[in-house]
Amino acid sequence: MPSLPVHLLAAQMLCERLGVSDKPSFLLGSIAPDSVNMKGFADKETRYKAHIRSTDYDIWKKQLSDFYTENAQAFSDCADYLKGYVFHCITDIAWDESVQPGLFTFLQKDASLTREQITKLKWEELFRFNSLLVKEELFTVGVELLKLAQARDIAGITAQQISDYRDYAVNDYKDKIAAEMPYFLKMEHVNICAQRTFELYRQIIQ
Repeated sequence: MPSLPVHLLAAQMLCERLGVSDKPSFLLGSIAPDSVNMKGFADKETRYKAHIRSTDYDIWKKQLSDFYTENAQAFSDCADYLKGYVFHCITDIAWDESVQPGLFTFLQKDASLTREQITKLKWEELFRFNSLLVKEELFTVGVELLKLAQARDIAGITAQQISDYRDYAVNDYKDKIAAEMPYFLKMEHVNICAQRTFELYRQIIQ
């Protein structure tokens, strides 16, 4: 899974192509599922519920399509918020499919490393990558737009949780930014992820 800046940049890159009219709501939706992890990774059940997730990616994609269809009426007055929420989960899949395999190959120079150790190294690399992404104009503009959005309860997450996470993203994200430059990740990887997200979004959201 990518970090918040990757999610926000991908959403910024694609919102026009996806016909988004309420950009602040779409952007808030695009970071909302990770609000369950603001105080450290939530337990698996909570994370999977928030991300409408399955370990089987084909099932995960089907669940996202069903979730969107089943909730479209309830969110008819803020459709772009729901779109953004599903977009976040699709971006997770796109990252896992298009970027993470190469990142894991780069990180696993020592064959004795466990999956848990590789995952730790992955997040350390993402924190280094964040130091570049938060300087991008698309990110800084996105952060300003987030301030205008109104959170709503969704997928078992309360509006308050999402609002708190939004405020954290806007005002205090420093603990997720490392001072060093990334060893592997480049802006090109965000572009690759965004393109794959667009392809999947078109398949999943009919």
